[in-house]
This record gives sequence, C-alpha cells and structure tokens, in this order.
Amino acid sequence: MNLIEQPICFAGNDLLLNNQRSIYWQAQNALILSDLHSGKSAHFRKHGMAIPSYLHYSDLERLQFLIQHYQPKKIIIVGDLVHAATNKEVIDFKRLTSTFSSTAFHLIKGNHDRISEKLIKDLGIASVTENLVIDTIQFVHEPNSNNNIPTISGHIHPGIQIPLLKNSRKNLPCFVVQSSQIILPAFSKFTGLDIKTTFKDANFYGFHEEGFFIV
Repeated sequence: MNLIEQPICFAGNDLLLNNQRSIYWQAQNALILSDLHSGKSAHFRKHGMAIPSYLHYSDLERLQFLIQHYQPKKIIIVGDLVHAATNKEVIDFKRLTSTFSSTAFHLIKGNHDRISEKLIKDLGIASVTENLVIDTIQFVHEPNSNNNIPTISGHIHPGIQIPLLKNSRKNLPCFVVQSSQIILPAFSKFTGLDIKTTFKDANFYGFHEEGFFIV
C-alpha cells in the first residue's frame, strides 16, 4: 500500500493528511477518519444488489495498515461507522478492534449510526459522543461553518474534479481545509463524491494512490 503524506498546520496543530483517507495527529498520537459505512455492501446485497464484498475488506485492510504504520494510541471516527443495521461485515470491524485492543476507538455519532450505543460499544468502541474536543480542535460529524472553534467533520464525502487531456475530467476524493474547519473524505471507497458543494476560502487536497493534487 502506497502511503503519501501531506503536512498541514491547523489551529496551531501539525497534522499529516494522507492519501489513504485519514489524518495522523502526532502530538496526540491519534488517527482521525470518518464515514467507514461498515456493513454497507452487505446491506445492499441483502436488498438484491450485486455488490462485491472486496469493497468492505479493502477498507478494513487499509485501516489495519494505517494502525500498524502509525501505532496510534487512539482512533477518532468522526461519524458513520455503521451504515445501517448490524450484519456480518459490521462484526468484522469488531475483530479488528479486538486485534488492536491497545488502541482506544472513539466514535462521534453520525446520521447513519442508528444502532444502539450498547451495540456500538460491543464492537470495541471505547466512547460514543455527539462531539469531542481535544486540545484546540472539536470533532463533530456534520460540518457547520458557524462553529466557534476549529472543527474536523465528515459526512459530505467531498471530492474535486480535475482536468485531464483531451477535455476529459477525473473526480478525486479530497480533504477540504479552511482556516477553522477540515472536512474529511469518506474512508470507505464505496461512497459517492460531492463535487458540487462550494466552500469559501478553502484549499482542496485531492489525492490518489501516487500523491496529492492541491487546488
């Protein structure tokens, strides 16, 4: 797996964006990500859609790779850990948290996290909250430009469209970085990309397997 990092300074903190859809915060030894949507492909298969299971397993393998690489003390999931109901794919996430039992997993609830808090904690989640504040940064699932403190959110699954040769274009997932807000890309690759929402005074850190494309 090719890991490319992009350092930024946000709210006085040095952060490392990476092209594997997460942020590493070295001062807190924390890995930050959002929108795993665990169980989504199984949920769609249950309803008659032929969605391959490798999408789910590739997300878990990527998360395992990141944990092994960074050795974080805590993982902050900024919403939408679970797509819908509990299923076999959701239970696979529990196996991952058991494997890395020395790492504390914290969930900020998202709009898809509708299963009970007890079931979420049974997956190996140490805490479930509506928001979380660490040092100078607040974590909340849905972006809000009116937040009074620097915030990291998810929910939107942001993307950018870049021009290629011969009048073609390509959509890339991205981090949206403003002076007081970061919007994370979806960690799951089985999501759409929002390339239409506009953001004032933002830098867009699009990425692919070989690096970053900054707008």
